[in-house]
Amino acid sequence: SRVERSRTRLHRLAGRPGLAGWPGRLALRGRHVSELAHQLGRTGRALVARRQRRYHDLRLQLETFDLRRRLGNIGARLARVDGALRAAARRFHNRADGRLRTQAARLDSLSPLAVLGRGYAVCWDGSRTRVIRDAESVREGDEIRVTVQRGEIKARVTDGDKH
Repeated sequence: SRVERSRTRLHRLAGRPGLAGWPGRLALRGRHVSELAHQLGRTGRALVARRQRRYHDLRLQLETFDLRRRLGNIGARLARVDGALRAAARRFHNRADGRLRTQAARLDSLSPLAVLGRGYAVCWDGSRTRVIRDAESVREGDEIRVTVQRGEIKARVTDGDKH
């Protein structure tokens, strides 16, 4: 049969010195090719994994520098700082206004018009150039002017009590 003939031919060829041991050598080469293919696959997978990690790292860096996000963060910070600044300005203004009101009230209480409003008067010489502080600085017949809260009184000295 044909199979028999092929088998016989194969045994004869295997017996030749140049082809002796070829099945073993072929098996060794096959194993070597298999090892190389396995090593190539492992190296390829490691390379892909390294590239994926690098891509992931670069993407994270890019997201960190994402201008839209950074501008959003800056905008939020500006809004917070603006609110705090406005509140501080209001507090400063309120304190300054309070101090101004206190000083104005104090000044008003010391003003000559406020003193006149409490019933006091200012007595001037006739020419209204000098305030009379002492009864001895005027004589009988001198003209004087007396300023009160609402107006002025012209008078003439008729008598004086000197202490």
